[in-house]
Amino acid sequence: MIPDPVAQVENVSKKYCRNLKRSLRYGVFDLFNELMGSNGEQRGKLRGGEFFAVDHVSFDVRPGECVALLGPNGAGKSTLLKMLAGLFKPDTGKITIRGRLGALIELGTGFNPILTGRENVFVNGTLLGLKKREIEQRFAEIVEFSELADVIDEPVRTYSTGMRLRLGFSVAAHLRPQLLLIDEVLAVGDVRFRMKCFKHILNLIEEGLALIIVSHAVSQLNRVCNRAIVMFDHHLVYDGDFPQGAALYEKLLLETNVQKQRVTGTGEAEIGDIRVANLVGDDKINTGETLRAEIDFACTSSVEDARVRVFIESPVGGVLGGFSTRLHDFRFSLEPPGQTLVVEMPELPLLMGAYTLNVALYGKALDHFIDRRQPGAAFQVVGPQTNSFAMGEDGMVRFAHKWGLQPLMKSYDS
Repeated sequence: MIPDPVAQVENVSKKYCRNLKRSLRYGVFDLFNELMGSNGEQRGKLRGGEFFAVDHVSFDVRPGECVALLGPNGAGKSTLLKMLAGLFKPDTGKITIRGRLGALIELGTGFNPILTGRENVFVNGTLLGLKKREIEQRFAEIVEFSELADVIDEPVRTYSTGMRLRLGFSVAAHLRPQLLLIDEVLAVGDVRFRMKCFKHILNLIEEGLALIIVSHAVSQLNRVCNRAIVMFDHHLVYDGDFPQGAALYEKLLLETNVQKQRVTGTGEAEIGDIRVANLVGDDKINTGETLRAEIDFACTSSVEDARVRVFIESPVGGVLGGFSTRLHDFRFSLEPPGQTLVVEMPELPLLMGAYTLNVALYGKALDHFIDRRQPGAAFQVVGPQTNSFAMGEDGMVRFAHKWGLQPLMKSYDS
């Protein structure tokens, strides 16, 4: 039997106004009409200076699902999360939350800086609808997880950013909500505590908790998320398995961020078109296939003993690596009007995601820089599907490997 959703978002929209005075005027107007019960039709229409931050979005979240809410900056993710948390009211549509809701949306949200950590735990628990006895039963577990026993009776205003994060996550996760919302805050703090949080999240998922996480750290989300919702231009454009959603997010991020960063040096030659495909001409490539790149160079004068550097970049991982023609002592000269350089990468080790192949051109001398295209040509690795739950491979790069067993060479005390 399929459980009922803990969160149900039905055709939800939210609009804002860029002009402060207009925004205040519209707010008063909307409040008056709402009190009069006569503003239903107008709430879904844009007025002067307004724009939709979220536009007609619908989805459900069920117990045991960990959903990554992905999208480029400005796509509407945080606005949607704040509507789910009840901080904003949608202009159109309906949001239904079944059960207790926990939210860690902005660092320190819900904490009174004057109160101590202990007092804030009880205040937050009360706001979640727990009785004092229930909070007391979980208090020791919260403090132990947050590692703040020494300062739990100090005012929160004396806490560092990392300490507030640890307390905030511990409160939100240990008061056992049915739905937990997390927005970017796990990017704060040390790696050890983040790994501790991810382990706890996996335990919560096994217990039937539903989570929605907003983060740009896709490589971390694949540890816990089994589903992705991708927002783009204020619309929901994908809802499904996490690996495909993460790949689409990277593609959209790449398209959003692509600006021809043409850096020109001496100028006697120019990098033209760059075409990337597999050996059958498809720009959607699988891990392990041969990637073939054709790079056009145009020149007005000869470039003797030219050097070319190719480097692969990910929109979320940065530059992954590069190599040059000199690596294998491949030497050539450019002659007017130009040539096309071909490079093949057999057994491509990149895993599912979006990437760019960038190119830089140099002359013979070490400091003879001529031209660079970054980003160059975009391409996608579409399969096979990754899996980070110890059931396959994950990340951005496939590592050649083999397994074996041998006798234990060292004894361990149990």
